[in-house]
Amino acid sequence: MSATRKKLQKVLCCYTADTLNYIDTVKSFCEKSPTWMLKMKTELDMLKDIKDTADNIYLSIDHVTKSQNKGKASLEYMRSKVTADRRRAELEKELAAVLKSTLEGLEELDCFLDAVENLAVTSLPLFMEENQVLHLPGGISPVTVQLVIIAVRMICPHLLEFKRDADAFFRPKLQNVEVLAYQLDKYIRTTENICEELEKSSFCDFCLKMNDDTLVDLAVDLSEDDTQRMLHHINQLEELRKNQSFRMVFLFQEDEPCSDFINKFKERQPRMEQSLKDLEEHAVQLDRMNKGAKISSVAGSSVGAVGGVLSIVGLALIPVTAGVSLALTMAGLGMGITSGVNSAVTTGTEFGVNCTYQRKAKEVFESFMEDVQILQDCLEEVTKKGTSGKHIALGKLVCRAGTIAKSIDSLVDAAKGPLALSKSARASFIGLNALFLGMDIFLICKDSISLAKGNETEFSKFIRARAALWRSEVDSMQMIHDSLCEGLQTSKENKAILEMPFYPERKMKRCRKN
Repeated sequence: MSATRKKLQKVLCCYTADTLNYIDTVKSFCEKSPTWMLKMKTELDMLKDIKDTADNIYLSIDHVTKSQNKGKASLEYMRSKVTADRRRAELEKELAAVLKSTLEGLEELDCFLDAVENLAVTSLPLFMEENQVLHLPGGISPVTVQLVIIAVRMICPHLLEFKRDADAFFRPKLQNVEVLAYQLDKYIRTTENICEELEKSSFCDFCLKMNDDTLVDLAVDLSEDDTQRMLHHINQLEELRKNQSFRMVFLFQEDEPCSDFINKFKERQPRMEQSLKDLEEHAVQLDRMNKGAKISSVAGSSVGAVGGVLSIVGLALIPVTAGVSLALTMAGLGMGITSGVNSAVTTGTEFGVNCTYQRKAKEVFESFMEDVQILQDCLEEVTKKGTSGKHIALGKLVCRAGTIAKSIDSLVDAAKGPLALSKSARASFIGLNALFLGMDIFLICKDSISLAKGNETEFSKFIRARAALWRSEVDSMQMIHDSLCEGLQTSKENKAILEMPFYPERKMKRCRKN
């Protein structure tokens, strides 16, 4: 056997064996998919439980304002603030553990998806029934392989749903847990539908029992030219499997949807990048305002605390001093009033600035989501054309503007925190010195620690967490865009190679005569 024939036999054998192994991987995953689904659905329920717990960490300001016993309610409110950081830290650890397991499950899914994608770009003509070259294991016919390839090509557009960096997207941020749960639910439903569609094909009859028998036999009448051509062709087919850009174009099925996505992304990408920069700027401004407000809070609370001590001491000494200590009480009240006025002014300023940046952030979110949704709709149109008119029902990736707006609005109270309560309460209940002395000391300690740590506001944390999530989404779309731009340049030639007859025509005619 010549060196060229030996090379051809080796490469063709590897290509055939890889094809059979891909089919086996797909079948094996589909068979155990119920177990995989159960595991992922359990983790989805855990994410939802974490979301519910996180929503109840902070008591709302309404807990105080609507309570008949405002003193008790205020203490409960403060207690929730004291334990909030610890409880959030515990939830972050729980979330990280759940997502670690989730990512392991998604790695298992990736092996399945990679096998599906490789089969989609596998040559059909190579497995034609009439060839005398391939000797497949017992129970496997070339027709069976062809039917599997056809079935995979019908559902492969749905793989676009998973074209994102899971490690970057599924990061343990409590602010994003609702979106993470939503995306995981989509992954589960899409995978379930893909498996159902594949199980309808004949690959359920596929049983791979590899042995030492030769998969390829070139002991046929092949000229040197035919051998050279077949070797060149099989090398090209092998390269197509490795060509990520071609595989991306192939998932889109046609060139027109590829161009449509490219054009829409080019139009919106600069605006999306600017939106992410604007969100970061809004987060910075909110943190600056938060820092200034806390400095004012520490100063105002200190004055209030001193005033509270003077008032209490003055009242306690009235029986002993025959009323002379009333001067201390009056001085304390004066300092309390001064603290209250200063706090009220600071509160008004802080509220106005925060509302401005919260409104701007909300507008940026809504604008950004409109752009992302248009691109997602473009991808979804591709998936709807799969399975010969049938399509897998998929939800929208991007949470609707109303959901985001609700999340933003719900964070306003948390962003204000105990600062708003202490200031309004001191203005309304200046006589309750003993209670607000405790609150002032609590605020001095909490805000001073916060300043020392350089803490972010809850709202700015939300902005940064969500912006990081959307950054990973933009990066994923950028990857799709770049792959399509590169793949479209040679897509026609590569598709032609994929569908090109593999065996010499005269040899096939001879086989048919026999």
